[in-house]
Amino acid sequence: MPLWEPQLTPPESLAPPKSLAMQSSRDMLEKLKREIERFAGSIIRQEVVDNGLNAAMTAWHLTDWTWRKIQDSIPQRRILTARAGTPIKELKEFQEFVKRDCTELAYCEGIVVSTRHFAFYKLPVFSTKVAERFKIGPAPIGKDGGATRHPPTGESISYTTQASELWITDGRSLTSAAEILENAFQWWRKFIDEVGETVEM
Repeated sequence: MPLWEPQLTPPESLAPPKSLAMQSSRDMLEKLKREIERFAGSIIRQEVVDNGLNAAMTAWHLTDWTWRKIQDSIPQRRILTARAGTPIKELKEFQEFVKRDCTELAYCEGIVVSTRHFAFYKLPVFSTKVAERFKIGPAPIGKDGGATRHPPTGESISYTTQASELWITDGRSLTSAAEILENAFQWWRKFIDEVGETVEM
């Protein structure tokens, strides 16, 4: 007799399991916040890139998390239709709306896509790549090269010199990675608040 025998599971257990402790779009939003904080405090170049990349991926994957619940909620679909100005019937349409409404999330998608394919390539609107550039940009730079940003929420975030030097480029101009990630976070926070608690999974 074998030491271990597989157990038959009832059909209801075939539902996809929750992703670790992530059970809602708000959980993913909190994960994004933690990733931005880790990025802001990074001092080793590879950690700056890794943490920035993780934050961009989470910001983009929030489209999947929020759509999963919105698609089954008539009240939430109505709110989304009013906001988008047109009915949205599938994930791809939702993602197109998100990118139109928040350019920073279009950058995040570009980063995710280029990482998945292990190469940077030209997207229909822009190409996205990560670049480093020293001590330029709108954020006030301290003596040590670090910066403190003050998002609209009133919470200030201090960035190390190394994190302040990470930039996203569309081939024509540079934007601080910190600015892109913070703006993406703020957009999601506002959107999730607007669509309400029924977005929760």
